[in-house]
Amino acid sequence: MGIVIDHDARRHKIIAKSIQLFAEQGYDGVTYQKIADSCCIARTTLYKYFKNKRQIFNYAIWEVTNLLVDEFRRMTNPRDTVIDRLERLLLGVVDFLFERRVLLTVILDYLLAAQRSGRNIGRTIAGHTMGLRRILHRLLVEGMRKGELKPVDARVMTELLYSQMEAAVLRLTVSQNADRKELTQQVKAFIDLLKRDA
Repeated sequence: MGIVIDHDARRHKIIAKSIQLFAEQGYDGVTYQKIADSCCIARTTLYKYFKNKRQIFNYAIWEVTNLLVDEFRRMTNPRDTVIDRLERLLLGVVDFLFERRVLLTVILDYLLAAQRSGRNIGRTIAGHTMGLRRILHRLLVEGMRKGELKPVDARVMTELLYSQMEAAVLRLTVSQNADRKELTQQVKAFIDLLKRDA
């Protein structure tokens, strides 16, 4: 009788090992062979799952993004106030960014290289960030409906809050001068500005 292989489990293992490699060695430092070696499989076997390193990287980013969105959904208990959920969500994003600082640097490097090579990556980035934006937008709309937040343009405010997180990514990766306590204070101050006066 032949060996039964759980292909979904193997695919997840490949992605998990790849995320670790990309975080340790950067996108350019990782080869297809290194990924195969870290997974203890042959290159030919790896080709059955992913056609190239870029596809593995994109799947890895999707995996991290989906885990992040799932984690944020769990953090936003509908029984809590919208203010509490919004604060927990944004502070969770800050924590996530600090914990995955190295991987963020790799992602930014990859995106810049893709842009320099002429590839349009706007849709890819939008796809990766859609879940977080939807959660933010939903919370803002609910907060205004319940009277917890000032009436604002929810779409514009979603983009403004999201741009704060993008700025945090740049400070963490490019200038490397991000301070967790300072970012936490900024998030809380921003939420205070959104609160409806009691």
